[in-house]
Amino acid sequence: MQPMTSRPTPYGGSIVADEVQVRLAFLKKVYSLLTVTVLTAALGAFASLYLGAGTSQLAVATASGGEVIVPPLVAFFANHWIIGGILFLGSVFGASFVRHRPGINLAALLGMGFMSGLIAGPAVFVAQLAATSGTALTLNPVRDAFLLAVAGFTGLTFTALTSKRDFSFLRGFLSIGLWVVLGALILGFFVQSSVFGLAVASGGVLLFGGFVLYDTSRLMRTPADQMDPVGATISLFLNFLNLFLFLLRIFTGSRD
Repeated sequence: MQPMTSRPTPYGGSIVADEVQVRLAFLKKVYSLLTVTVLTAALGAFASLYLGAGTSQLAVATASGGEVIVPPLVAFFANHWIIGGILFLGSVFGASFVRHRPGINLAALLGMGFMSGLIAGPAVFVAQLAATSGTALTLNPVRDAFLLAVAGFTGLTFTALTSKRDFSFLRGFLSIGLWVVLGALILGFFVQSSVFGLAVASGGVLLFGGFVLYDTSRLMRTPADQMDPVGATISLFLNFLNLFLFLLRIFTGSRD
């Protein structure tokens, strides 16, 4: 086997050097889009929590005997979670469908991020309510879950980018794990157990941590003619979103 060499191109430079530059530009675009999408999701969550909150007539009692106003959008998505699920899946499939259409793909990506934040509103509200009532595991579960999600995502990404290991071997395990977690989430509607909920959330964290490794590893090995920045951003954003939501579920759990 002959050693790899950097062959010169007619325009100067080398094929290897050009490939490295293309790869770096691709990664820079993906993570720039991911950052903007996460910020858009945060904006959606903010809208869900505060839009119309001043005029809301809904309130829930806290463990301390007080009352907390329930924002209209939080109440809507909490009571109509099937509609929320359809809207979320529609935004994901829509963004995936138009990911190769310049201009439209960016709008669809940001729309997906904003919709994700809106629909995550009830989970964030419950976490804030638990913190107010003193039943959450931390004083600020939303902040702590987000910071830990960022730290975990960054660490796993760095591992996948700097490691020479190909994490594609995780594909089969992740596929099985996804179905197991989905089944456990459905079972959770019938099994009212904090221990079971904690186990499912912990499994979800491990699962989507694995997806971060797998999807990041794929980015490093995608042929230049198949690079899809928006598609890659969608996958990584869903990994981060689920990582955050499962961590939030853990931190929202009771101290008892």
